[in-house]
Amino acid sequence: MKIRPEILDHWPEVSSRLPAGFDVEATARLRGAFTRAREIKNAGTLLRLALAYGGLGMSLRETCVWAEAGGIARLSDPSLLARLCKAAPWLGDIAAALIAEQTKVPAQRWAGYRLRALDGTSICQPGADRTTWRLHVGYDLATGQVDQLELTDVHGAENLQRLSYRPGDIVLADRCYARPRDLRPVIDAGADFIVRTGWNSLRLLQPNGEPFDLFATLAAQVEQESQAQVRIHEGMTGAAPAEPLMLRLVIRRKDPEQAATEQKRLLKDAKKRGKQPDLRSLEAAKYILLLTSLPADAFPPADILTLYRFRWQIELAFKRFKSLAGLYMLPAKKPELARAWIYARLIVAIIAEQIAGQVPDSSPSGHQNTTRKSIALATHEDSSRDNLRCHSWTAPVADSPQHVPPNLASPL
Repeated sequence: MKIRPEILDHWPEVSSRLPAGFDVEATARLRGAFTRAREIKNAGTLLRLALAYGGLGMSLRETCVWAEAGGIARLSDPSLLARLCKAAPWLGDIAAALIAEQTKVPAQRWAGYRLRALDGTSICQPGADRTTWRLHVGYDLATGQVDQLELTDVHGAENLQRLSYRPGDIVLADRCYARPRDLRPVIDAGADFIVRTGWNSLRLLQPNGEPFDLFATLAAQVEQESQAQVRIHEGMTGAAPAEPLMLRLVIRRKDPEQAATEQKRLLKDAKKRGKQPDLRSLEAAKYILLLTSLPADAFPPADILTLYRFRWQIELAFKRFKSLAGLYMLPAKKPELARAWIYARLIVAIIAEQIAGQVPDSSPSGHQNTTRKSIALATHEDSSRDNLRCHSWTAPVADSPQHVPPNLASPL
């Protein structure tokens, strides 16, 4: 994401986008980000410097030159480095407050349920050949907004427990989240899930506890869509749960073209690794397998498949958010500076979404906040084709060529 230099002339407008009631000065002092006025006169100036460093893509030296030229502050880059490192937790608080403010928008629901998804992205520091940080993002499809953020180091695994749930939530998750320890907490919170799974992701049992023969079930399938009652093996560690985790396995046979494409990918991957492809993987590639806790009488297989297709829209939106935030170009190696840079980048991305009109200042009902003006801001390299608008999932994004209508087949 790029912010034009004219943003300097509109700092009051940018700062007005911070959540109402969030006291910048008090929170900065509480977190130890700002203790006394010296080169930096107040916490607002510190925030401005942090957003310039993270949002404008400047180096520390360039940020100092920019600040002095604009009469904002005069300090050395080592001094700015120390200030930003101390400010990282405070910047995280601001990002979290912005997210919390967005979630106040009344969520539209589907048959009384709220659709949510969790996704993650890896961030690498300069010169690293593996993940350094992980950003875990919760997404609310009804409001079209990110509603939860968590930043962890490389040891922070992706799991559904990173989201908080309430009754009426339906969580859409990819196969990497299909683990018993992730699924049960969702149920315990009164929520439900639709999770894609593979033939070897979980140990499936029959309701009576006997092994479930998945491939016999697939071979016997006559219709394109079917379902089976299954039980999830939760292992032997810890105390046994009071009730077994009883779920539905929804199965859809792919179109021949889709199946052939997936099998071709598996064969290519096996050849690249110098191994023979697993015949079971090639057979399972012909099907879509979804596990759900939703009741069968209210959600037949066709509805489960339709709901899961919305994850495709969520992935598009999340990819766009990651691109908007520019998280692929982390410049800092020092851990606390890297954390400050990431949080500053996220703050700028969220505010940019609001200013560009991609996240409304009002609920999806259409009551607009007319007191806010747009300012000079370049997002996504000023590409109009990426100018997605916030939408409820009953109203398609008409001006986005990337939008896939929910009733069309999408790459599940």
